[in-house]
Amino acid sequence: MVNTNLHIYPSNIKHETRMLKETKSLADFGLFDRIFLVGIWEKDLKEHESLDNIREIWRVPLKTKFLPKNRFWKLFKYTEWMLRIFIRFKKERISFVNCHSLTVLPLGVLFKIFTKSKVIYDTHELETETCGMSGIRKKLSKVLEKSLIRHVDSTLVVSDSIATWYKNKYNLRNVHVIRNVPYKPKREVKESNILKEKFNIRDDEVLFIYQGMLGKGRGIEIMLNVFSKVDKKKHIVFMGYGLLEDLVKRYQSKFSNIHFYPAVKSEEVLRYTRSADVGIHIPEKICLSYFYSLPNKFFEYIFAGLPVIVSDFPDMREIIDEYRCGWKIPVNEKSILDLIESISKEEIKGKRRNVLRCRDNFSWEREEEKLIRIYHDLSGRR
Repeated sequence: MVNTNLHIYPSNIKHETRMLKETKSLADFGLFDRIFLVGIWEKDLKEHESLDNIREIWRVPLKTKFLPKNRFWKLFKYTEWMLRIFIRFKKERISFVNCHSLTVLPLGVLFKIFTKSKVIYDTHELETETCGMSGIRKKLSKVLEKSLIRHVDSTLVVSDSIATWYKNKYNLRNVHVIRNVPYKPKREVKESNILKEKFNIRDDEVLFIYQGMLGKGRGIEIMLNVFSKVDKKKHIVFMGYGLLEDLVKRYQSKFSNIHFYPAVKSEEVLRYTRSADVGIHIPEKICLSYFYSLPNKFFEYIFAGLPVIVSDFPDMREIIDEYRCGWKIPVNEKSILDLIESISKEEIKGKRRNVLRCRDNFSWEREEEKLIRIYHDLSGRR
């Protein structure tokens, strides 16, 4: 019989880098005959997409998609989505189900009951403490997680702080940290001036970069206010997309040192990032999930050779303190303004030397070794 692994996440699976890295590692090590990444179909996307001879994406089309988008009808769509997945795979030999969010954990437990599969709760953040979680929804989520997590065989998280939270909250032992680190570049990222040339930034000026989602709670508004006031030899480029894109463009039209650049393909990110001098990642403490985060972009800055300015949050602080590869700072306008004004080209060079020394300590290749051991232990292999 075919040995199958399911990875389930309620998205279109276009930019789910963690899922793609995990499943590629599992395929490369030959742990499964088939691996399915199961999500939700959207217009202009393929329903079935083959990634290689083992991995396939199935974006589930919904007959209820035409229903309104409010919370009541969303429940009908979600129920259909889960039922279609269960019906499709219930008779297959499912050995592992990876639930990549709390919302799909009931489906994972259902598979465990009917197919005797192992369930991995493969969290991308602190699931019940996210920024969009409040009121009755938060209370119900906590009840759901508490009732179902005892059926989970292993919980994977992205930072040490989140691991400690899950261990203490539910008295769990089988919690493992698999950090969301990029693959180590196959060759040194070459010097690049692509963004500096684009925005006519001189050699004696400094370019800071923020890359990623332009959304609330990520310090975007604070950075815009800060760079509207600093010495105009200190530039920032926002490279990405999101709800605050228009706000960034409005500031760009008013201030010569604030720039917007649209998101680039994942394989191009490091080349563009390398053309800046300093990376910035300063999420605000608006939820515990942000406070305990250790995101992919933090490591992308390091791989590009950039020292990093980060919020003074536990897991990012630990790396900054250990390797002296950047600056940690309280997330308020005055502190960030003072830091940006004080940073010199010479200080950046010193921090960059530390970045180049420390980055060999981080790579997906290191994380995948831990991942494979977890699967071997759960399946009783050596």
